[in-house]
Amino acid sequence: MTGIRYLCSVPLPAAPPFPDPNLKWMSNVVKQWDGVSKADAGILGIPFDRGVVSHRQGARFGPKGVREAFYSNTDYCVDHDVCYSDMSLVDLGDVEVDVKGYQETHKRVESVAEKLYSTGIKVMAIGGDHSLTSPIIKGVCRNLPKGGKLGVIDFDSHFDIRSGWGENSGLWAREILEIEGRPVDGRNLVQIGVHGYVYSRYYREQVKRYGLTSYTPLDIRRKGMEEVIDEALEIATDGVDALYLSVDIDAVDQAFAPGTNAPFPAGLYPQDLLVAVFEIARHPLVKGMDLMEIAPPLDVNDMTSRLGAEILLYFLCGLKTKK
Repeated sequence: MTGIRYLCSVPLPAAPPFPDPNLKWMSNVVKQWDGVSKADAGILGIPFDRGVVSHRQGARFGPKGVREAFYSNTDYCVDHDVCYSDMSLVDLGDVEVDVKGYQETHKRVESVAEKLYSTGIKVMAIGGDHSLTSPIIKGVCRNLPKGGKLGVIDFDSHFDIRSGWGENSGLWAREILEIEGRPVDGRNLVQIGVHGYVYSRYYREQVKRYGLTSYTPLDIRRKGMEEVIDEALEIATDGVDALYLSVDIDAVDQAFAPGTNAPFPAGLYPQDLLVAVFEIARHPLVKGMDLMEIAPPLDVNDMTSRLGAEILLYFLCGLKTKK
């Protein structure tokens, strides 16, 4: 046990039975957190998907699926010539969720997030449905200085600013804009990847009213992800004290990420997302991230779980090469 209420340790997957003595696996690098030690970054699982309102559930198995893929990777990034062995990395465990209690689980997640972020550890949370980003960010905001502001960059196919639906994953972006004290301002919230035929002009007007900035996959095709991320970072960090990253895997084209409750065609390419995650993690204000809505029961040959693991690894790579 970690000593934090509602947080429990989980067994870590063993290293792959591969005989090459010149390789070191992430399972050899990441340690189970003792609840006290400082660390550069840590993995947190939140196995809860009651916020999924469609019939395509399964994101509650995301933490297990992504962990298995993550720990089967080596500790070396060929793209950036970076090794993670000299980083202090921990597995923080899982939040003990109330399977039938949406509000209760959100309270637990907020409490755990508040305590974890007070340690200075860069938390990489794995969901779970995207509603969980709301209580995580509330926990992050509790660690801001008085009157502090938080910028947010969100990769998603959806605006997630609905209201009046009660309990679902499409509310979180609006909820964080309504946190007491307004630590998240709409002008510091950037959404990348919103597209498809799931909204109406009403919601586009709501986005404008809140002051959000959004980029579609077509915008990225025209501008390139590097330019979009430069703009997004400038917007999200303008006048803030900290930066947070949220990745809903449904922002990625369904050809590369079929294992999610809301897959869509014409989404982002994995390489573009990895470039973005790396650059965001390098920013000095970044405090943590989440990875949501990977549903292993809906996956094909673990494609989506493996992509999720790669996203976490690129976030770590960005932290290691932070500006």
